[in-house]
Amino acid sequence: MKNFIIFLFLIPLLSYSQTPNSEYADKVVDAKYKDPNDYPYYTQFYGGGGYTFPVLIDIHKIEGANEYYFVSLPTGSYITLEFTNNKIIDYPNQDDIFVTENGCNNEQAEVWISKEGVKFTYLGTVDDCYISSLDLATINFKDAVRFVKIVGLDLKGGSPGFDLINVKGLPGSSVEVKEQDPTEALADSLQNLSRYGYTASLNEKTAGKEWVIESKDLTNAEISLYDPQKNYLPINYISISANRVVIDAAGLTKGIYTLEIKNGSKIISQKISII
Repeated sequence: MKNFIIFLFLIPLLSYSQTPNSEYADKVVDAKYKDPNDYPYYTQFYGGGGYTFPVLIDIHKIEGANEYYFVSLPTGSYITLEFTNNKIIDYPNQDDIFVTENGCNNEQAEVWISKEGVKFTYLGTVDDCYISSLDLATINFKDAVRFVKIVGLDLKGGSPGFDLINVKGLPGSSVEVKEQDPTEALADSLQNLSRYGYTASLNEKTAGKEWVIESKDLTNAEISLYDPQKNYLPINYISISANRVVIDAAGLTKGIYTLEIKNGSKIISQKISII
């Protein structure tokens, strides 16, 4: 059996910048770094801010209305962002989604969209010089967009790859979510980890609640938990094995928590609502 290690470590606080009716994608929910062996810099995400690059970077810095930091996406690397308090619709006679990149070095990225974060549809390709926005009407996409995946296509530029700063909905296309809809309820569910290949459930006990997470990918995983104010919380484990983790959630108060699982170059972030 492989050695099983779960690291509890303090990473920079999630830099959410969302405001009511914010047009920006607020939350990184999935990311995978593909090491560019033919032009290597690091074995994990790099990017920069201003004139400082390439340096290792916290991918959460591009959440919300960020205009300073960027994460570089070398060929095959991707980041998926979620719109948490707004959704993007096809507004007539205009582009709907804007992707902000740093500089102009003919860097390109694919844009994929989804209503629930499970099935993604290819929308188009953007670049850092000429094409920054895309129209949902070009693919006749009728559902509201809540998730956008950006996939790097090259190794161009001083910080190789597409330098992603933010993703936002354009005026008219960005619609505030005033009440929780079924998609939002799904996004706040522990069970929604299944879209990433995990089996997750809530065990009701007389002494409280337990979060049970199972997957072969838990071997050597790094798990972090954040409270509704995005503060890091130490995790109290009831049991740990090579493919199953049970977390004591009995002491958690009402609110929306964030569970982050990092496994090698892949990072997922899941909201869990306690009511």
